[in-house]
Amino acid sequence: MNQGATPKTSTLSTLWVAETLTGERTQVAFVQEIPPLKSAKEAITYNALDLEEEQQAKGNRKAETLTIPLLFTEEQHDMLIEKSDSNEEFYWFVKLPDETAKESGNPIVFNFTGACDIGLDTIAIDDMLKENLTIYKSSKVSETKGFPTE
Repeated sequence: MNQGATPKTSTLSTLWVAETLTGERTQVAFVQEIPPLKSAKEAITYNALDLEEEQQAKGNRKAETLTIPLLFTEEQHDMLIEKSDSNEEFYWFVKLPDETAKESGNPIVFNFTGACDIGLDTIAIDDMLKENLTIYKSSKVSETKGFPTE
């Protein structure tokens, strides 16, 4: 391990959407947080007469939705409403900050497909207006160094 390497901050991680894997991407700006993209696989528990304790094996990963709170502009709202109303699936990308890349300009980028929905979040005193972007993942999460090119 490189002794000079230090963990990096999540600031400047970004969320992007596109119609194809390598097509033109649009940044979904003002993201407040990105939940875990995939959770651990569920455990399958088993036992047998000749075992003293239950055992576990890896099972399947549950299908999950991602709910991403974001601040928004009218243009961004309109773009996300259009995608939501289409009921189509899109490619979603989570790009880590450039400073995290071992090779300049190629940070880890996670990608997956899914349809989305958008809805206004709670309106509260002394708070920003927010929406919740919900993505219904329909593929495995993949990762590349930099955005996919093929």
